[in-house]
Amino acid sequence: MDNRFLLIGTAGHVDHGKTQLIQSLTGISTDRLKEEKERGISIELGYAYLTLPDGRKAGIVDVPGHEKFVRQMLAGASGMDVVLIVIAADEGIMPQTKEHLDILTLLKINKGIIVLTKIDLVDQEWLDMIEQDIREKLKGTIFAQAPICNVSAVTGEGIQGLLDTLNEILEQAESRKIDRPARMPIDRVFTIQGFGTVVTGSLSTGIFKKGQEVYLEPGGQKVKIRNIQIHGEQLDQALAGQRTAINLSGVATRDIPRGVNLVQAGGYKCGQIIDVELINLPEVKKVINQRQRVRFHIGTSEVLGRVHLLGQEELAPGETGFAQIILEEPVLATGGDKFVIRFYSPIITIGGGTVLGIAPYKKKRFKQTILQEMRIKAEGSAREVLIGLLQSPLSVLELVKGTGLGKEEIEQHLIELRNEELIDVLVEDSKEIFWLNKEAKSWAQAIAEEIFMYQKKYPLRSGMGREELRKKLGLMLPLRRWQLILEWGATQKFYNIAGNQITYMSELPLPEKIQKELDLLLISWEKAGLNPPDLEKKAVSCGIQVDKILQYAGYLITTGKWIHLGESYFAQSEVDKARDLLVNYLKQNEEITVAEARDLWQTSRKYALPLLEYFDSMKITIRDELVRYLYIDR
Repeated sequence: MDNRFLLIGTAGHVDHGKTQLIQSLTGISTDRLKEEKERGISIELGYAYLTLPDGRKAGIVDVPGHEKFVRQMLAGASGMDVVLIVIAADEGIMPQTKEHLDILTLLKINKGIIVLTKIDLVDQEWLDMIEQDIREKLKGTIFAQAPICNVSAVTGEGIQGLLDTLNEILEQAESRKIDRPARMPIDRVFTIQGFGTVVTGSLSTGIFKKGQEVYLEPGGQKVKIRNIQIHGEQLDQALAGQRTAINLSGVATRDIPRGVNLVQAGGYKCGQIIDVELINLPEVKKVINQRQRVRFHIGTSEVLGRVHLLGQEELAPGETGFAQIILEEPVLATGGDKFVIRFYSPIITIGGGTVLGIAPYKKKRFKQTILQEMRIKAEGSAREVLIGLLQSPLSVLELVKGTGLGKEEIEQHLIELRNEELIDVLVEDSKEIFWLNKEAKSWAQAIAEEIFMYQKKYPLRSGMGREELRKKLGLMLPLRRWQLILEWGATQKFYNIAGNQITYMSELPLPEKIQKELDLLLISWEKAGLNPPDLEKKAVSCGIQVDKILQYAGYLITTGKWIHLGESYFAQSEVDKARDLLVNYLKQNEEITVAEARDLWQTSRKYALPLLEYFDSMKITIRDELVRYLYIDR
């Protein structure tokens, strides 16, 4: 027996008999609220389940038909395998039927059955006319060839035929992806006495298990799964495609807003800038303008935002284009998700399409490179999409988040790319990071060029700091990833790293003027021996600007020509001579005082003391109260 998990949904105008039809199919009334029973219409989503003729179980989502509750309809439509488009035989296609058909088209729910209800209220001639009218109005839509089933929920006529048709169509339903991180858009939240908070939804991907720690996104709140119920039965796990009720611990119902998702840790991104391929519905005959304010529907969430068109000034009815939706609040989205947009006012469905990913920034308009990148995401193969993403270094989990592809599929493509020597593999905290090698080299070359230009501009500096370089390049990478990139470039001999400083691979010659000034300083300090002159006065006499003096001193220290001790600068060559004199003296006399060292070096106490302390730190001498000995003798 097929083990796929199936979800049936309804769509159609208010009071066309959706809820009564489900009750006839399942014996379950999906109207739960007092107001629903009093008014005879569905307000919130309703749920039931049935056993198909071949023994498989399927969940059923009953969506509201009233125009005021399209948001709830959108929430329920997410994840449907097949939709029952319910049309009352005594009225035919009505305005809300059309909007529901538009939404189903945008969400790519293309398996459907036209269910003509209330056939007990009309004669055969009228029924034939309604069927002909439906076929005419469905021409050119994804439901043009959908089967029509005539039923009466009152007499039961046609119900078995509908079940048989459902069974046949669901044989063709695609299996849900259980190899992807678990994700369930939440459409209901309530409390059960003795159990606490319960959330329900249709598990779109992955597996949830009893006892598992999971997250509510957006928001990042960690919760734990206490119990799982499917079709009234307590189970240890829920699989993609199943209609699921999950009992959570660690959260109150008031802390779970509408539109959040229950997800596996680290599986998905949230953001406020969504890359999309956007379709403007032809039937609505409304232009979508740049910065158009819209209601953005994805999964069970609705967020206000604005349309940022990337390739045109406006999107005419029937046109498709690339855009970003700039949202007022973050949503969870991944590549391949379907969405719908509705006008802010009047609230009508105007378009929708496919999510291409979450973007870190607002993209520039009319840029061919950006449009090509969007085109690859929309139309390219899985391999092409991965190659597009691998222009930046990413882990497998980050690729899963960015593409919506399964982990196993991504790993297989990575093996192929690796065998073809198209990617480099870096290691970050024991985790493999993948990067197109041509992009990796391009980045390293750009860094090397930036370092070269920096050192040409500031020849006396010892290099460019890591963080200064990152800010200069305008990179938004996490610090650890940035360090990884830098270290990779150094191992590939594009530049050198010494501590926090990045330097060009080969030493750059100093400008002639600067070299001359440095030589004058060196000569002055070597002549002075261990009685160095005043830095500022001597530097100015050598032609050096006052604000550049410390740069010159820093360069001489970095290159090993000078050493800075206490408040004074000494020529390294003179310090080396002082060390040799000191060692020879101690070999003959065993100990030395500060005054004796001063006389030995023909300097003053001001300079002798920091020199002795320096030799102590270098373990050449060791101090014992007022005298010093050779370190090796102690």
